[in-house]
Amino acid sequence: MIVKKLKRTSFKKSKSTMIGGLVDYILASHDDEGRDKLAFAGSRNFLTTTVAAQKREMISLAEESIQSKMPVTHWILSWQENEQPTREQVDEAVSLFLRGMGLAEHQTIYALHKNTGNYHMHIVVNRTHPYTQKVIQPHRGFDIEAAHKIVAAIEHRQGWASQMNARYRVNEQGHVVKNLQRREQVKPKSKAEDFESATGGKSAQRIAQERGRVIIQNASCWEELHAGLDAVGLRFSRKGSGAVIFVGDTAVKASSVDRKFSMSRLCKRLGEFKPGYYSQRTFSKPTPEPVSHICREEWEEYQKERQRLAEGIRLARVKREEEREALERRQKERREAATVRLAAHGLSVLNIARHFLKEQEREEKAALQNRQSQAEKPERLPRFKHWLGKRSPHLGNLWRFRKRIAPGVEVRKREFPRVGTLASPYAAYREMVKKRFPEKMDESRLDAAIALYMRCAGYTVQEVANELFRHTPARPHGQNRDERIEYGHRVVWYAFGTAGDIDIANVLPTEEDILKFNKEANSIAQKEIESARCKVRLR
Repeated sequence: MIVKKLKRTSFKKSKSTMIGGLVDYILASHDDEGRDKLAFAGSRNFLTTTVAAQKREMISLAEESIQSKMPVTHWILSWQENEQPTREQVDEAVSLFLRGMGLAEHQTIYALHKNTGNYHMHIVVNRTHPYTQKVIQPHRGFDIEAAHKIVAAIEHRQGWASQMNARYRVNEQGHVVKNLQRREQVKPKSKAEDFESATGGKSAQRIAQERGRVIIQNASCWEELHAGLDAVGLRFSRKGSGAVIFVGDTAVKASSVDRKFSMSRLCKRLGEFKPGYYSQRTFSKPTPEPVSHICREEWEEYQKERQRLAEGIRLARVKREEEREALERRQKERREAATVRLAAHGLSVLNIARHFLKEQEREEKAALQNRQSQAEKPERLPRFKHWLGKRSPHLGNLWRFRKRIAPGVEVRKREFPRVGTLASPYAAYREMVKKRFPEKMDESRLDAAIALYMRCAGYTVQEVANELFRHTPARPHGQNRDERIEYGHRVVWYAFGTAGDIDIANVLPTEEDILKFNKEANSIAQKEIESARCKVRLR
């Protein structure tokens, strides 16, 4: 599972507008593209029962907390693409999350969304206590660290898969502990990662981390630090009481590259700050670099398109400026000619002429602005992932799962020869998978693994879908026909889609491996047949 806290970035809107818009967004039935979004929703600790009344109740309580600019917090929990939570699991996850944050008695609205490849849940919780009206700060502000611990507990309890390089895990005694196998990575902040997701290129923060972190860490004096950064095209400078690293003309906080690189800590290690001298090339904008080896050729083409559109925007801006300057020049010449012509008629006539000229000039400027605003606007390039997805859904999914693909791993559509001979293989494959993975596993994860094994055994998409529809264990409180179809569709989408291609490419099962697990499934099926025959004889 992934947990993310969305911070308020603008304080121009009022609390009521922000909270109302957020609640409306997470409870909307469809997204902007018209797709079904809302799987189901719930709420906690409200006096009222309708959505409209609960929204007003949350806004009213939030406005009582005058000392907090935004007491309502927005969290997102996201499952992996081969996991499908039930309503009961979502309700339990919300209870565990609120209890872990110390907000179990607080107003909460939550909604599970299904409009993306991953089920994800929005949790909107009001940190203002409904009775004491005190604004709670969970874990004294270290709530993101606490959220990762809660996610580890939810994963363990419900049988979800942990993320790669997860911060915490649950040990054999059932306690949440730090994941010692986790590789410590210095990665860009969320804003920088959003930039990378939008453009496909490395952010200035990532470039500073990759090029400058080791140099600053190993420097023994300020002269060595400046010389090392100059060699890789970076600059270190003081800014106020802090420090920044320049990547071209973009400033990056030194402490965002590494917490040890704050000015106070560096001065303790290297002595009083001494400015450095840098070559001219460190002031020029660096050449864009791809953030991933995935879809590199497409990224280079995207960069060329981006530069072409940027040049078009620049030329359009220059043209608008030239038109404005030309108009001002004509108006100035007209004013000067009118002044010379009417000066002999006295000051009164001259002032009247100036007044009407000023009104005429105002109308001309307004007409020019209106004409420029109605002119065809330059084309805007979409985000890289959207641009890539329009060209090829497969390439779009490869980019989406890029962090799972190691360099050198070939991801492609693999066709497997038919080795499975069972007419109804679901039950046998289910037992085989459970033996191979004895740890607790959610039913949807188990079904996804079964579908992936059946694909490797040569079963078709339709055969796997039919088996899932016939044999998938009923979820709590049952499922209607449409829900069962959607459930099977998501499982098959994983097993036969890009995510399944990546998992197969990472394992790369040989023909011998496939024959081995298929033989194991056939043996289980034969034992079940013999057991059924014995029961019939005993009757």
